[in-house]
Amino acid sequence: MRVIKKLARIFMKVTGFIPFLLYFRTKYYHASKKDKSRPLKGAAIVIANHTSIIDYFTVMFTFPFRKIRTLVSEALYAHKVPGTMSMLMDDIVIHRERSDLSFMAEAEKTLENKGVISIFPEGHLVRTGKIDTFRPAVVYLALRTGAPIVPLYIDAHYNSWKRTRVITGPKIYLCDYCNETNPSPEKVRELCELLRKKVEELKSQLYMYRKMKTYNLINFKAWFLDIAKATLWLPNKFVFPTKFHYYGNATKKDRKIKDRGMIVSKHYSFMDPPILDVHYFSRRIHIVIAQDLYVSNPWLFKHLFCIQYRRVASASDPKCFLEIINYLKANGVVAIYPEGHITKDGVGNIHNGAAYFAMMTNSPIYIYWMSDPYKLFRRNHVMIGETIYPDKILTKEEMKDRANVVKIQEVLNKRILELENEAQKYSRKTKKLAKKSRKNGSK
Repeated sequence: MRVIKKLARIFMKVTGFIPFLLYFRTKYYHASKKDKSRPLKGAAIVIANHTSIIDYFTVMFTFPFRKIRTLVSEALYAHKVPGTMSMLMDDIVIHRERSDLSFMAEAEKTLENKGVISIFPEGHLVRTGKIDTFRPAVVYLALRTGAPIVPLYIDAHYNSWKRTRVITGPKIYLCDYCNETNPSPEKVRELCELLRKKVEELKSQLYMYRKMKTYNLINFKAWFLDIAKATLWLPNKFVFPTKFHYYGNATKKDRKIKDRGMIVSKHYSFMDPPILDVHYFSRRIHIVIAQDLYVSNPWLFKHLFCIQYRRVASASDPKCFLEIINYLKANGVVAIYPEGHITKDGVGNIHNGAAYFAMMTNSPIYIYWMSDPYKLFRRNHVMIGETIYPDKILTKEEMKDRANVVKIQEVLNKRILELENEAQKYSRKTKKLAKKSRKNGSK
């Protein structure tokens, strides 16, 4: 029987995978490109919202190379075809009308053998679009086995022309929130609500991805920006050759942005933004620019994905702030010149905008600092500082208090001043060497 089940499972996956994708046109997203949950390795508990019986196949084809045992209701076996299919897929039956917990033992055994369990923790179909209260089985399984939970949100459109979209979140280890294998009912309800909120967050993030289109490899609204970057990339290497220097504990990883991020940069001239954009070639950078510059050519700056900041006396620009936060929540990249204007001298007054947005969205701050204004056909030097992670400076509770932005700002100010001093030393050194070489050449 085991061999028959295995062959049936392989047959259904092989024959059903392509038709499923073509019919529902399923598109997959990751909440974090750093912490991808696909493909699954080792034991795991997959949880998802539940709006249709087809969700079963959506989860199965999200992880096509793993055997997934789903907790299903005995009511499914009242129907011949679904019941037979569930039996062949080796699912675990839950008898809800009687106090039979044998399914827990079977699920624990599967997880201990490095298997994958799929649960729809709402326990029933919810067609209202909301995410209902989660049942406690997933919490007990995770705490007793130590298996990570992989949350999914399914934006199901099974009977319409719209695409079905699935977003996977990073793994959740409940042992980080509770060290008891048999917690109190109040603690279980708290953990159930935690998991429900994690799925809610995936729903919100999927909405932001679709609204801001930061996840799209091909974005027709960004055609001008993409063409400009592709056109300027090679000439930039010859016209503005640049050498990157990594200060302190910074490495090449501090110049590679996979998820959301704030870029903080020195601003010497109007050439700085396009050069910065080309240096981060693989990402679309949303550069914050003043209204005075934006209105000079709104078509150009709009198609370069710039964000307009309106200078208002003693007040912030809520529209600009909301746009920045939305892009960051959608794992976009925003660049800010913290001095707020072009400066030819040393570091001026550094505004706390970057620190504020980083704290509000838990976005890393990447420091890109030039030693001198860019010069044509000469080697230019850029100092890369160590990335600042707000969640390493503040606790989760402190992140909720806006007054704590000062702590992040202090770290940012310190890093920028260190880079500025290092850049000035390097600039003086290169100028002396250039002067010395010219003297030797004249002799």
